[in-house]
Amino acid sequence: MYISISYYCMRSKVKRLKAIGNVCVLPAIFNINEPIVFGAPVVWNPILMIPLCLNSIVIPSIMYLVMRIGLVPVPSAPMQMWYLPNIIQGYLTTGSLAGVVLVIVLFIVSWFIWLPFFKVYEKQQYLEENSKK
Repeated sequence: MYISISYYCMRSKVKRLKAIGNVCVLPAIFNINEPIVFGAPVVWNPILMIPLCLNSIVIPSIMYLVMRIGLVPVPSAPMQMWYLPNIIQGYLTTGSLAGVVLVIVLFIVSWFIWLPFFKVYEKQQYLEENSKK
């Protein structure tokens, strides 16, 4: 769900983040996340590592609970086409529109997890960019 941070970068006031976001949004749609993970950088960044770890716990937990209580069918076969957009994956893996709704809900949850941390990071980068001028 790195599309959310790519979007945040696209809308950033910081020139470097805006450039990274513009380049990384298309690959993020197709689950190619390395450009944003290493370009923003998310990896080894103490501010952005927190939502990365939170997403790794919260998103699978929500998926498990929703599938466990039966709101979304459990996939019957492994999905090997990881490079498809998440909404298409949600339908193909579950075979139902409930999978698509789940993906949208997970995207919204991820969006709100990333938001406060990205704002802190953006403010830090903005101050650094303006101090160089």
